[in-house]
Amino acid sequence: MNTSDPFDLLLDIEQRCMTNAAGLPTLDQTQEEWVGVGFRIGQDKLIAPMSEIQEILDLPEFTFVPGVKSWMVGVANVRGSLLPLMDLKGYILGEDIKNRKKGRVIVINYKGFNTGLIVEEVYGLKHFQFKDKSDEIPGVHENVSRYVDMAFNDEGDKWPVFSFENMTSDERLIHASL
Repeated sequence: MNTSDPFDLLLDIEQRCMTNAAGLPTLDQTQEEWVGVGFRIGQDKLIAPMSEIQEILDLPEFTFVPGVKSWMVGVANVRGSLLPLMDLKGYILGEDIKNRKKGRVIVINYKGFNTGLIVEEVYGLKHFQFKDKSDEIPGVHENVSRYVDMAFNDEGDKWPVFSFENMTSDERLIHASL
């Protein structure tokens, strides 16, 4: 090989790449992934589709709103927009999060407006293969189960899939005032 000729060098690099790429999957061999965000409500570890989540925030400073249910925590100014905040555990289980300041906020789109749902813990992104989907739902609190219709298996752990879309269509959510 003539190392002074750039074209010969490029041909050599191409040949080595083709030789070493033989074991890599091709585009038609890859499997689509389902991506979600893991979080906790009470004792239940859940996962929600990434497509239903706008962003995840630390709990911002907020202003209490009088005359609303206890799970309607208040409103916060996030980058110049008002973000209603609600305690997801309080809404679903009827028991407010004891230490909200340590909680995280999952922001969803509710009827065209961003709404912040305070959860006790966020586990981060979880990736699953569609082949690991299961219709067998692991035991979750009965109030949580109405928003779960499938699960994913992950090395022996089952992650119930929580649907924020199903939750936002619940009639109870509309009646936040006392």
